[in-house]
Amino acid sequence: MQNEQGQTSKSEEEINRPQDKSHFQKVLKTIFLVLVWVCLGLYLEITGPTLIDLKIRTHSDYEDVALAISGRSVGYFTGAVIGGIFVDKFGHFCDLMLALSLDGGAAATMVIPWVQITELLWFLCWLQGTFEGIINIAGQRLLLQIWQEKATGPLHALHGGYGIGSFIVPLIANSFLAVPYPKVIYNNVTETPELSTLKESKLHTISTTNITSTTTPLFLEESRIEYVYTIVSIITVLMSIVFYVYHFTGLKDRRHKSDLPTKKKTKARTLKEIINPATCAGGKLLYGILIFMFLFFYFFSVVGGERLAGKFIRAFSIDEMGFSKDDGSFLNTAFWISFSVGRFSGFLAARWIPIRILIMLETGGCLISAILITIFGHTSSLALWILAQPLAFFIGPLFPSGIGWGDNHVEMTGIAITFVLAGGSLGGVAYLRLIGYLYDRYTHRAFLYLILAYGISVFVLVCVLNLVSAKNGLRYKKKETEIEIKEDVCSGDETDKSMENSVTKF
Repeated sequence: MQNEQGQTSKSEEEINRPQDKSHFQKVLKTIFLVLVWVCLGLYLEITGPTLIDLKIRTHSDYEDVALAISGRSVGYFTGAVIGGIFVDKFGHFCDLMLALSLDGGAAATMVIPWVQITELLWFLCWLQGTFEGIINIAGQRLLLQIWQEKATGPLHALHGGYGIGSFIVPLIANSFLAVPYPKVIYNNVTETPELSTLKESKLHTISTTNITSTTTPLFLEESRIEYVYTIVSIITVLMSIVFYVYHFTGLKDRRHKSDLPTKKKTKARTLKEIINPATCAGGKLLYGILIFMFLFFYFFSVVGGERLAGKFIRAFSIDEMGFSKDDGSFLNTAFWISFSVGRFSGFLAARWIPIRILIMLETGGCLISAILITIFGHTSSLALWILAQPLAFFIGPLFPSGIGWGDNHVEMTGIAITFVLAGGSLGGVAYLRLIGYLYDRYTHRAFLYLILAYGISVFVLVCVLNLVSAKNGLRYKKKETEIEIKEDVCSGDETDKSMENSVTKF
């Protein structure tokens, strides 16, 4: 009887958790998931180093381009909703969702450099964000199922892949970016560089006329960003093939496991249970509402600040600090390298530091870095170079730490991840809309002021989250306690039965 019960329990676990594989298979799939996030970094952050070129190609200003790029954040919400529903209803198809979304994101990316109107650019960025949202839900759900309570470290490694793609893409793009050279006319007298060194861009020429002067930018090098967008798209498509293989090779295995006999069928959750915060919070409705509400605002700030820093660090260095095209690209690359180092450092630190303490250290470091770069970042090029690195280092792990913190306190179902990512989506739109408006109309230093607001908000929100969750403790520790209690009860029952048998025999 005992063996039969043990076999039944094992069969149920295999059906409900098809990702329960050998350690090597877990590590291998985690590596492929990290590479998916590398592709995300490549095709989503390509708009950062090519921002000025996109502004030229669409005949617009920073406000219009920032608004167009914010379409990604709107799409991110759309994709998160679609992904949350599909992952909860069709969890066995996460590999297929990843593959199709990678192909869709690659297709949208390939078209971007050819558009000349910001409305169409917004739509393509919306498509990118939609597929990003689905990838985030499906990929993170896979990782959480694979590693369970040990998922905090792998989550940092997963999102570290995004940073790797983000610092690689400026290096790929740099050779294809336009290099502007102003041609100035004073009182009908033209001053130009040697014409043999110039190639007038076929893209766009801007003329500004007033009483005394006209400025017509020429270009030392033409923009050829379509090449880098194509390269990134091809890499992304190649990555999708791996998950098509995972999906189709897993079909036979899933069919076999579904045929295994079970004595107890797990009851599927109703829609009401899926959307109820109490379902994820051990039946505690108020606790669930508070946790998800503050996680929503946390991701609003985390994603918004990450978009702000990643998209505008190069533009700020060129427009405010007078960096050259190459120096701006190198700063952008250094920023993303520090970002990646921060995420992988979070992966290592999570093995020894509890998530509640780790996330406090990360947000505290982000706040201090934001204060320093706001005070000194505009004073010299060297100060901007130096202070951008710790800022990126502490920004990097905030997203995966937020997911890890949430998973340690409540159950992060597909809908739960969708909800907190919706906060990130709105934050991305809000921050980019605001910086686009302030950057063009008031001052380039608005970039630094928004970074400071971002640093303050994430630190305060983490303090609130830790206070709210202080009495309830960690989710997985509760499970371990319940299991120990059940084992003690079972062992006690067996002892009583053996004593009864002994008395009977006597």
